[in-house]
Amino acid sequence: MVVYARERVKYVWLVHPIRQTLEAFTLNPDGYWLTTGLHEGNQRVRVPPFDAIELDLGLLWPEVEDAKGAE
Repeated sequence: MVVYARERVKYVWLVHPIRQTLEAFTLNPDGYWLTTGLHEGNQRVRVPPFDAIELDLGLLWPEVEDAKGAE
C-alpha cells in the first residue's frame, strides 16, 4: 500500500478469501490511508469507487462442499 500511496492510487480493496473479508481504504489528501469499510461473509455491499453497483460478497467465497471436493 506504500507504493499505491506514493503513486496516488485513491482506493484499495484487500480481499481475503479465507477470512471472507473485504477491507476498503481511501487515500486522504495527506497521503494516509483511511479505512472506509470492513465487510464480511455474505453481505451485499456498495464500496467506492464502484458504489453504484451492489456486490454480493458471497459469490467470492468457495462453498465448504466445493473446498472438500477439491482435496
